[in-house]
Amino acid sequence: MLQIETPQLRLIPCTIAAAQAAATDRAAFAALLGVRVPDDWPAADLRDFLPVYGKIVDELAARAGWGIWLMLQPVEGVLVGDIGFKGPPDRLHTAEIGYSVLPAFQRHGYASEAARALVAWGLAQPGIRRIVANCRLDNAASIRVLEKAGMRQTGRDRAELTWEILAEGA
Repeated sequence: MLQIETPQLRLIPCTIAAAQAAATDRAAFAALLGVRVPDDWPAADLRDFLPVYGKIVDELAARAGWGIWLMLQPVEGVLVGDIGFKGPPDRLHTAEIGYSVLPAFQRHGYASEAARALVAWGLAQPGIRRIVANCRLDNAASIRVLEKAGMRQTGRDRAELTWEILAEGA
C-alpha cells in the first residue's frame, strides 16, 4: 500500500471506499484507518467534496496518490488532517495541492511536514512539471506552510495568492 512516512506523520491515500465510509459511517471509517477520528473532521470544504470524490478522481487515481491523503499521527493514533491533490496532473503536467489540519492539532508543524513530503512525492512522479497551490491573502499560517514546502508565490488577486514549485529541469 502506498504511504509516506515523515518524522511525525503517516500519510495514506484515501480510497473511494474510505471516502464513502467517512461520509456515511464514521465508526467504519475509523476502524478502516485504525485510528481515532475527531468529531470535527472533515472540515466543511472536504465534507462537501467527499460524496462526489469518486466522480472526480477514479479509484485508480486515488490509490495512485492523486486525490486526498489522510494525515495520521501514529503516536497518538489519531487523524489530524488531510492533504492531497485536486485530481491527477492536467495536460500541462501540473497538479494542485490543498490541505487542512484540525484546530486541535495546528501549530505542531503537521501541515508543513505533510506539504513538504507530498510536494516531494508529487515532483518525483513521472511527467510532473509543476505543483501549484492557492491560499487566502490573510492566511499567514498557510503562507508559511507553502514557503516551507519550497513553493514560491507567483501571483495574487484581491483575495488569494497563487504558488508553485517546478520539477527539476521544468
